[in-house]
Amino acid sequence: MSKNIDPRQEAVRETVKDFAEKEIYPVSRELDQMPEPRKFPRELYRKIGQAGFIGLAMPEKYGGQGKSHVEYITLIEELCYHDAGIGLLCAVAELATYPILNFGSDEQKEKYVPDCASGKIIPAFVLTEPEAGSDAANQKTIAVENGNEYVINGEKIFIMHGDVADLAVLFCKIDGKPKINTMLVDTNQPGWKARTLKNKMGMRAATTGGIHLTDVKTPTGNLLGEFGKGFRYAMQTLDSARVGVAAQGVGIAQRALDESVAYSKKRQAFGAPIAKLQAIQWMIADMATRLEAARCLTYKAAMKQDNGERFSLEAAMAKLYAAETANFCVDRAMQIHGGYGFIGEFSIIEKLYRDQRVLEIYEGTSEVQRLVIAGNVIGR
Repeated sequence: MSKNIDPRQEAVRETVKDFAEKEIYPVSRELDQMPEPRKFPRELYRKIGQAGFIGLAMPEKYGGQGKSHVEYITLIEELCYHDAGIGLLCAVAELATYPILNFGSDEQKEKYVPDCASGKIIPAFVLTEPEAGSDAANQKTIAVENGNEYVINGEKIFIMHGDVADLAVLFCKIDGKPKINTMLVDTNQPGWKARTLKNKMGMRAATTGGIHLTDVKTPTGNLLGEFGKGFRYAMQTLDSARVGVAAQGVGIAQRALDESVAYSKKRQAFGAPIAKLQAIQWMIADMATRLEAARCLTYKAAMKQDNGERFSLEAAMAKLYAAETANFCVDRAMQIHGGYGFIGEFSIIEKLYRDQRVLEIYEGTSEVQRLVIAGNVIGR
């Protein structure tokens, strides 16, 4: 099976493979197993930025490499093949920079995007609240206009990089106004209180934070885009992010399949490799077939994005199917490996099992994806 629809993808895969051997594998186990409270891997994050990974699909004029979304999605797939938590470091940075790049003013882009793309500063996409997860419009965080600044109060939860962010792309309502807005907020101020959420099941290299905002201030000039269009900006950003999550699922599923094939060839039972057992063959056949379908859906969505076409439906389909495929493939891999998969000392399967589970939750749960898909199909 070919992994590529575009010859440029092969160069991306080779670049990531070299990076993984030098920078990921030496620290992967440590970042997954470090004791609480977890520490954000700043040095590795800077290397990811310096390698050009964060800004791969960003314009060259803002410090990016100007590559296609197909190439960027290949990058995320390949990073997550080697370590999904470390791949997420890159994906979250791109997610948080997307609204600035696509909806910000020229001045905002010039000020923030190059430092985000290079890894010099850590941005966070600050949307989710205790009562506004799948119901993202139910924002309780409020900004009050006071002269030439906004004063913001509220609470955010489950924010990737929220515990270490230098810059927040923050979604909130303005006092007395019903619609959501987006603001750029400097986190280096007394009212911004962030903590690292503990006992995270998987994706441990990329830390997650909870945030309390008490009289946090930002200039009125830091309003991002047009007034009252924050919810639309959030949904458009999540469309792009969902293709990235699909790529994470493809990378994890591919690793689960490759590990299973290799193990089944060397593991002996009943006098022969277990790869000769029909039960094992059927599991591997199902894994390979689902993986191929997930990859096709994922790259179809990325191609539509590159072509400037609407891709909300394709993004939801890819995210839903690839996330559930990762779950299926890792579960089958665990079954094939038996006890050697369940105990992390012996293989990567236990880590894959923990890492993949969040794919069906963040950037819109599988249930939300089904609502988006149904709405698109029935609506037509």
